[in-house]
Amino acid sequence: MSTHLSFGSWFWLGASPKAPVRVERDVRVDVFRGLALLIIFIDHVAGNILIRVTPTSLGFSDAAEHFVLLAGFSAALAYGTVMDRRSLVTGTAQIVARIWKLYLAHLGLFVFTAVAVAFMAVRFGNPLYYEHVAILPFFQDPATTLLQTVALVFLPNYLDILPLYIVLLGMLPLLWLLARVSPALALAASAGLYGAAWMLELAIPNMSTGGVWFFNPFAWQLLFAVGIVTGQAALRGVALPRSPFITVVAIAIVLFGLVSAAPWAVIAGMEGLILPDDWRLDLDKTNLSLWRFAHALSLAYLIAAHVPRTAGWLGSAVARQLEQAGRHSLPLFCFGIILSLLGTFALTEIGRGLPMQVAVNVVGITLLLGTATVLEWYRGATAKASARALPGVGEVKAA
Repeated sequence: MSTHLSFGSWFWLGASPKAPVRVERDVRVDVFRGLALLIIFIDHVAGNILIRVTPTSLGFSDAAEHFVLLAGFSAALAYGTVMDRRSLVTGTAQIVARIWKLYLAHLGLFVFTAVAVAFMAVRFGNPLYYEHVAILPFFQDPATTLLQTVALVFLPNYLDILPLYIVLLGMLPLLWLLARVSPALALAASAGLYGAAWMLELAIPNMSTGGVWFFNPFAWQLLFAVGIVTGQAALRGVALPRSPFITVVAIAIVLFGLVSAAPWAVIAGMEGLILPDDWRLDLDKTNLSLWRFAHALSLAYLIAAHVPRTAGWLGSAVARQLEQAGRHSLPLFCFGIILSLLGTFALTEIGRGLPMQVAVNVVGITLLLGTATVLEWYRGATAKASARALPGVGEVKAA
């Protein structure tokens, strides 16, 4: 399909599965995914004063929404191309392999969390750590809880994002097939499931809290589906429309989110500066409130439509560091969860004064970015070693 196809025509009519074009890696995706990973670390450190300047305190949505949206977009580019050019079976096999990797990473994080919490609770005589992480049932009945953990129905705090991504990836083949017929059809089906999650209370139980998964995949899949459809548009060479009307609406939603969040309310005397103290909106995170959904899409649209891929700041040293982090999202996410847990321990046991706040954040962010640099170096070194080995392999075969 030619690249001059309008976004509206493509959205309703769909596109041939044999029409994908070559899409260069979008630096913006990696940069903002890397930024989201740092924010997730900051937000997970209990008592961290930097939370006051992260998206969770500046609007309706936070790093989780943007991470899921980018995950859908990236998954479309990574697996959608395979399903289109090779086969649905091949693409699905690659998705299953990725799910297995995520599942093992989740179990590894669970083991670390259980050991770390047990050590801190015993070493400092503070059983509140069990409650903070919601992992006490594991130590009361380990046999039953181990089975629940393997079945992903026992999810302590800090360990709820990877299971969400596992379920979302499992939905990808079906969403992709629907999007082949028509992107509008895929989004309609996704919206229907989202509505059912609210009206029928569809959810997966979480024995850790006695409730349900903190991130309800039946609701959050709507954001993932938008990412998939947007990624498919990129593969078809269909550009996101740069509409003045959509831009104004997006800016209005972002500003409304800022006013509603009222980050200045932490300053004495400014609590009710614009909105009354009892101002409340339904910002349910478990079921992805529509306010959160609209806010996340508004921010994403403003960046996608108005920040060009060739923006000068994307070549800065800071952007390159974030880009490296975004390329290694799984190991960096897991390491970030570990560091946030350790940071919580440090602020709890040593103190929450300014020196410790600075130390926890500087050390954590430095370690995350440093790890990304090492992983990027290792990837490059491995690629070079493989390239050097190829001539030798050819000589052996020829002999």
